[in-house]
Amino acid sequence: MARGILIFDPQHQEWRVWIGQRAYWIDQGYSFELRIQHKYFQAILEKDIDWFVTLDYDASFVLHIHEVYKVRINKQDFMPVDSPF
Repeated sequence: MARGILIFDPQHQEWRVWIGQRAYWIDQGYSFELRIQHKYFQAILEKDIDWFVTLDYDASFVLHIHEVYKVRINKQDFMPVDSPF
């Protein structure tokens, strides 16, 4: 698992996971781990009117586009933003 940050890209109106200097695609339905007070929770990115995450398939909360969230991902499951399709 690689540690990084989840931030909102206002130009594309999408979330991105940054690990070091590289951004990775993340979209609805993607699974990752979200850090809350020194503990990681299994999370799924979702969108209704707002972007939100569901933690451990139980609790949900809205993501704020001006916040930075600490996350862990399996890099092999995510595609770099700059990679050719």
